[in-house]
Formats: sequence, C-alpha cells, structure tokens
Amino acid sequence: MIDAKSIGIIIRELRVKKGITQEQLSGLAALDRTHYSKIERGLRSPNVDTLFKIAFALNMKPHELVEIIEENVEFKFE
Repeated sequence: MIDAKSIGIIIRELRVKKGITQEQLSGLAALDRTHYSKIERGLRSPNVDTLFKIAFALNMKPHELVEIIEENVEFKFE
C-alpha cells in the first residue's frame, strides 16, 4: 500500500522549495486546487497522470519526482 500522506508531504516540500503557492501549482498542473490540496494533505493518492502534471509544474521530469518519492516513502505490499 502506498502512503498517501508521505507522498503529499514530499510534494508540498518540493512546492514550497520552488516558492509557489498551491493555487499557482494547481494552475500550472491544470488540477482543481481543492483536489491538489487533498493530495498534499494525504487525503487523495495521485494517479500517474496527476504525478506527471505535478512534476511538470515543478519543472521536474516525472521520473525525478517518482525517484524522490521512492527514496522517501516506505511501501508496504500486503
């Protein structure tokens, strides 16, 4: 199982480091701000399409974002 809360924390930290607001990032990623906020708070898990949009909005390649998540999130498969 993927820990949505940890993924949200990582995405929030990357956004803050870039100096942009949730509203700005959700606009750049063409995501509803409320949906994006739920991702950051760990209430929603982003799908692959959404991860790609977030990565591009952060000026990252999708594999870079996934790599950061992989390095920092504990995955549990049951």
